[in-house]
Amino acid sequence: MRRALALTVALLLLSCSDDDSGSSPTTTASTSTEAPADSTTTSTTTTTEPAPSAIALRGDGLGVVALGEVPDVAVAAITDELGEPSADSGWQPSGSFGACPGDRSRSVEWGGLGLLFTDGSTAYGDGEHLSTWRVSDAPPPVATAKGLGYGATATDAEDLYPDHVERVPAEDPFPAFLTIDAEGGTITAYLDEADSITNLEAGAGCGE
Repeated sequence: MRRALALTVALLLLSCSDDDSGSSPTTTASTSTEAPADSTTTSTTTTTEPAPSAIALRGDGLGVVALGEVPDVAVAAITDELGEPSADSGWQPSGSFGACPGDRSRSVEWGGLGLLFTDGSTAYGDGEHLSTWRVSDAPPPVATAKGLGYGATATDAEDLYPDHVERVPAEDPFPAFLTIDAEGGTITAYLDEADSITNLEAGAGCGE
């Protein structure tokens, strides 16, 4: 009887020891921090086209300045468009540039674009004034209102100014040239053997 009772007590004690300890399992949350994906920033460079020059080759001037203008005003007008001149001869005896009107002449250049001033009388004025413009030798990107400029051909001129172009053949020592009834008056364009324009000019000019 005692052995049976002792066995029962032992079984009860064993049952109690097998109960849950009351502690809950601990779950560890693993937080993974991912580096943000590489983001490529596209740098967009906006190229602004320069405003077209207001200079236009005309029979009576250059758009921003007319033949007959006084030197300071004429030089300032072109400088506003093209920057400082690349050369300025100052006033020289007229023979320095050919048989020019007046006693003195002055040449001011922006690369291949040149202004010629005289202190004499021309159809454009008296005293010191702009008498001629000339284009030659890879000038700044200037042209007539219709787009005729240095390097164009005689055919281009005839296409742009139909029935307003006269061809004059070469006569030694002078090259062939065109007279073009363009905006504001007559422009003279000299040609090479391939009929490409190598020089343009308008105004009083100077003889040889």
